[in-house]
Amino acid sequence: MIVYFSKENKLKRYINKSILSIDKIISKNKDSIDPDVLFKFKNTIDKSRDSLRSSNLEELNKTKAEIDGLSREYLAKYSKSKLRQNIEALLFALLLALLIRTFVVQPFKIPSGSMIPTLLVGDHLLVNKFVFGTKIPFTNIFLFPISKINRGDVVVFTYPNEEKNPSKDDIYYIKRVIGIPGDRIDINSRNLIINGEEIPLTYSGTYLNSRDGRKYDEYIEDLFGKETKIIFEKGAMATNRGILPVKVPDGYVFVMGDNRDNSQDSRFWGFVPLEKIAGKAFVTHWSWDFNNPSFFNKIRWDRILSPIS
Repeated sequence: MIVYFSKENKLKRYINKSILSIDKIISKNKDSIDPDVLFKFKNTIDKSRDSLRSSNLEELNKTKAEIDGLSREYLAKYSKSKLRQNIEALLFALLLALLIRTFVVQPFKIPSGSMIPTLLVGDHLLVNKFVFGTKIPFTNIFLFPISKINRGDVVVFTYPNEEKNPSKDDIYYIKRVIGIPGDRIDINSRNLIINGEEIPLTYSGTYLNSRDGRKYDEYIEDLFGKETKIIFEKGAMATNRGILPVKVPDGYVFVMGDNRDNSQDSRFWGFVPLEKIAGKAFVTHWSWDFNNPSFFNKIRWDRILSPIS
């Protein structure tokens, strides 16, 4: 380790790096560099390689000075400045981040309690943008879908009826898919009715919302094999039916929040067009309870990197 950081080895690494850089510049610009200059560089590089086999510090320093001098005199105009290199690296990083956000994964923050207990206010999610197909920007065309949207998927989408309420255009929502194209949806008291079949609910206890101290009835809903925890207001034995019953048309889905009595969803503003869906939420990567009075307890450690189902 000590030998690696010795002056001799530092000089040798510097000279090797300089030779590689010079070779790269010359190979890209050899047609525009004077032949006499190319000859000088060839001689200097040959001598440099000889000096690398030596352990003479004086000779190594002399070689370094010759290489630096020739590079400054003849190759400066072909080399990128540090500022340009940094700007290019920054632009590349920004472009990569934009591509990832547009086609692969997008972060999303939960602003309301409509998806409690699955998602809490202050949860930060990652949304898979390519699972239902990559959307070409500024179009409604989707490419290479991996899977179809299924009942029980938690999806992020933009407000579906912006023509009726332009102020909500481009506002993102997150809900659970209850009905897919062709499904007939209704509600009997607290139970969903899908295609004439009552979806089973199993009471699992009382859910306490730590943010406001309110208590709810918690159930396990078995949505054709997809088990999900949902909650209802205590004392209210029937949830709001809204526009139900309905049949889901082609090209649309019917969505609802898991906090059934406190969710604005398809019962009130209708179906969600498939082209409005940004992707499927798959993991909570961070969770911040900004209402908690204790700074050290604001982070919900148990929710970090927890999968969403």
